[in-house]
Amino acid sequence: MENDQQPDPNLASELRQRAGQELNEEAAEDERLTEVHRRRRLNLADRAKEFVNRGDRVSVEFGGHSFGGAVVRAGEDYATIEGPGQTADIKLSAARWSVLPSERPTEQHTGDAGSFRALLHEHSAAAHVIRLALPGGDMVIGKLAVVAEDHVEVNDVDERRLIVPTSLILGVVKSSDHR
Repeated sequence: MENDQQPDPNLASELRQRAGQELNEEAAEDERLTEVHRRRRLNLADRAKEFVNRGDRVSVEFGGHSFGGAVVRAGEDYATIEGPGQTADIKLSAARWSVLPSERPTEQHTGDAGSFRALLHEHSAAAHVIRLALPGGDMVIGKLAVVAEDHVEVNDVDERRLIVPTSLILGVVKSSDHR
């Protein structure tokens, strides 16, 4: 006796769909693994530049201080965050970064000053009143008079000259009116 059953016409279509779905899943997993591998090779400066390019907003905690806003500039060891009414230049290694990806890029200023030390020189030349964020939530308020090899001199609001080791400076906060 011969079996006269016809093959299911939907079976071939279903098999093709399953094969296509499996290929799509494999491709998606390959892309995910490639992205993980790429991110493993990044350092903090690379990440900060990505924040700028994507227009990411961040919330940053550093030495008892916190600041939030859009990352608008990045150098080799710092990032500049523009918040409401003020801007902060923060050492990358001194902070914990919480990133909120943005839908649209912000105005970019990547890498104008290559290092945090160069940025301190910019602040000194501008002679604006700034706030130096120090560990433990401490702040020094005044104008940077001198940026030396391992410290800065600040003329504070009480007309004292303060000497602050640069290793203690976690960030510089200034009014947005001063750019």
